Amino acid sequence: MVVSLTNGCSFTFPPHLAQGLEEASDDELAAFEVLGNGYGLHWEGLDVDLSIPGLLAGLFGTSTYMARRAGQARSVAKAAAARANGAKGGRPRKSG
Repeated sequence: MVVSLTNGCSFTFPPHLAQGLEEASDDELAAFEVLGNGYGLHWEGLDVDLSIPGLLAGLFGTSTYMARRAGQARSVAKAAAARANGAKGGRPRKSG
């Protein structure tokens, strides 16, 4: 997705990062409207609303959605840390 702002700036983001657009087809993505003097994007057919200020800040969905996406990050360092933690017996049980 390419968003062009009235000040001449533009930014892009891959639709699969945005909540509700992950599985959208090209036709579905193209069927959007600009809301509130350019402060939001709305996809009626997908029931998705995204704010331009939020997208510019890197917020591609609700806080729960963003936290879940962050937990899905995969890297060599994360895999090594998970293996090391598992070798120690895993996460300590909560007391109480």
